[in-house]
Amino acid sequence: MSVSLFLSLAFAHLVAVTSPGPDFFYIVKSSFEKGLKSSIISATGIGLGVFLHCLFAIVGLDFLYQKIPSLYTIIGTIGAAYLIYLGVSGIFADPEIKDLAVKEGQSINVWQSFTGGLMVNIFNVKAFIFFVSLFSGVVLNTSTLFQLSISLYFFIATATWFIFLSLVLNKGFKSLLNHSVQRAISKISSCCLIAIGFALGVYVWT
Repeated sequence: MSVSLFLSLAFAHLVAVTSPGPDFFYIVKSSFEKGLKSSIISATGIGLGVFLHCLFAIVGLDFLYQKIPSLYTIIGTIGAAYLIYLGVSGIFADPEIKDLAVKEGQSINVWQSFTGGLMVNIFNVKAFIFFVSLFSGVVLNTSTLFQLSISLYFFIATATWFIFLSLVLNKGFKSLLNHSVQRAISKISSCCLIAIGFALGVYVWT
């Protein structure tokens, strides 16, 4: 295993994962609306989404793209629609109900939190293109062990970053903000998801 290649890929991933995008705004929205436990579960779902992107690339997603040129468009369109749906749902959600959700001990829907994070990442065409390009250009020329190792690292690093972000939002900034400000941040994050969804739709259709 090439240590220099691993470090280079890890740095590229770090830059990509810390850049504000659908995953980032979804975690911000989830943290303020549903609380720490739910956002941690969503972060794990996002990490699994990254791992699946890697596996898809390894088993020949780039080959499928050559056979089905509209594949990016299909996935991008679904992703854009899903992001817009999440944003609109967040804007029109009842703030009083969302405030209750952050109370300690409140039961959460584990499956919904997990699949929410997973779907946001799976249908993120930016992540899709990033990992397919990364693997088809560099990683597919390495051993299977290296491919699986870097995929596992991407999963752990992504989940860890968004769990850390969840902790900061809930235990740090959140304690300094009143409920009205928290709701405002949630609404802003929802608007960002809608904007990203529309931008994604324009990107894949132009």
